Amino acid sequence: MSSVAIQKVEEGDLKSQPIFEQIEKRLEDVRRRAFELFESRGCESGRELEDWLMAERAVLGWPALESQENDKQYEFRVALAGFDAKDVEVAASPNEIIVHAQTKTEKETEEASVKRTDFAATDVYRRIKVPQPIKVARIKATLDNGTLRITAAKAASKEKSAATA
Repeated sequence: MSSVAIQKVEEGDLKSQPIFEQIEKRLEDVRRRAFELFESRGCESGRELEDWLMAERAVLGWPALESQENDKQYEFRVALAGFDAKDVEVAASPNEIIVHAQTKTEKETEEASVKRTDFAATDVYRRIKVPQPIKVARIKATLDNGTLRITAAKAASKEKSAATA
């Protein structure tokens, strides 16, 4: 099991963080692709969500996600087969977690007198909005056998804080 570095953003302008800038650019690509899908259907209403989800998968390569929650924390498992911990970047703010995994491999093969090089790049994102704020300082991420496991402690809700004061 390998630990994964986490970029933690407590407060302030999230847009200034590189991973948040990258996801915003990619989401703009999703918007464009979803609109292209809408247009390709003759601008027929009623399937906007389907267009958006298809565009997300095509542009972001959304990896599979499983989430669990209890009173104290959230736990997320993200499928990242083929990635090493060094390929994975996790960024967290009190209201969201963004996972970015990127790798580029080069494979060279020689067949008789022909030499061929295959390049494969894999670049995926997953944005996780949390319903209740998390304690950014206490988030942890590990990668084991192609599964990224993220645990994030919930921040005390304002209602609970006010009741104990």
